[in-house]
Amino acid sequence: MINLVKKLIQKLPYPLFLRIFYVWFFIRKALRAEYVRCKVGLPLLSLVDLRKYKRSDVLFILGTGPSINQISAQRWQAISRHDTLGLNFWLYHPFVPTFYVVESSPYGGPRDTVTRRIKEAANRRAIDYDDTIKIITDLYQSGRQWAFDVDPAFRKNLYAAYDLPVPARTEEEFEYGTRYLLDKGAFDSATRLRILFKYGQSLLLLLTFAFRLRYRKVVLCGIDMNTNGHFYDDPKLYPEAAWAKPSSSSWGYDDRFQWGIRQSSAVCVLKRLLFDPAGIELYVENRSSALWPRIPEAPAGLFADERGERYA
Repeated sequence: MINLVKKLIQKLPYPLFLRIFYVWFFIRKALRAEYVRCKVGLPLLSLVDLRKYKRSDVLFILGTGPSINQISAQRWQAISRHDTLGLNFWLYHPFVPTFYVVESSPYGGPRDTVTRRIKEAANRRAIDYDDTIKIITDLYQSGRQWAFDVDPAFRKNLYAAYDLPVPARTEEEFEYGTRYLLDKGAFDSATRLRILFKYGQSLLLLLTFAFRLRYRKVVLCGIDMNTNGHFYDDPKLYPEAAWAKPSSSSWGYDDRFQWGIRQSSAVCVLKRLLFDPAGIELYVENRSSALWPRIPEAPAGLFADERGERYA
């Protein structure tokens, strides 16, 4: 009976379906996330004025694609002079970002190994990330999450933010849903954030973070999307991640989900609807990204040293 009702609702005109979805999401997901946050004792990200930690108009978003290993030491020096935002298993990389976002996930099931490994990595890097603003999301997951077992040292500067999805099955629905949330203030400029837009994977959540803080230039590093590999797949470079053996699957991060559109398509819509009108420049660090050439390569000038010398 419940499945029948769901199918009938999904066949409704999208504007009506979208509004019904958000009622369901608040009752089933948002309240669960608030319960977990309070149970774990995590403060909300909105308690922090992020303006105090923003020291540049340029943000480098650090993904976990293999192209990360191609970034030269000189480029890392240039990147370190700006704000940076890492995600999930970025913890395996020695570079410590300004901001760090991590998804909470439950024990058990197909993601049990990932859940336990990210908890181990977080606890191991706790001291290194002492001054990093850490943001945990996806607290609405069912079951016991690793958020309950965070090391006390990692809790310093650890805050919770709520995900706000859009149930889009086509690019037209995604654009409609994004415009709807735009009208509701979900993308308003702010330095105290409580809610971050998310679609599918976390890339759009990171872009929403960058947009709401109104960075003028955003560079995507390691957002390869045309592979399921990671920078930490090399056991010689990252022995602590030896468990993460490269998958033999042909699946890539930009493959279309059964119910949604490609991440690269969603990024381009967000660029057209939000970034371009606001005059915010969006780039990829490496042409190996599935986003290039729709998202242009970052100009060499962004990687100049303090003397103005540029590095490839």
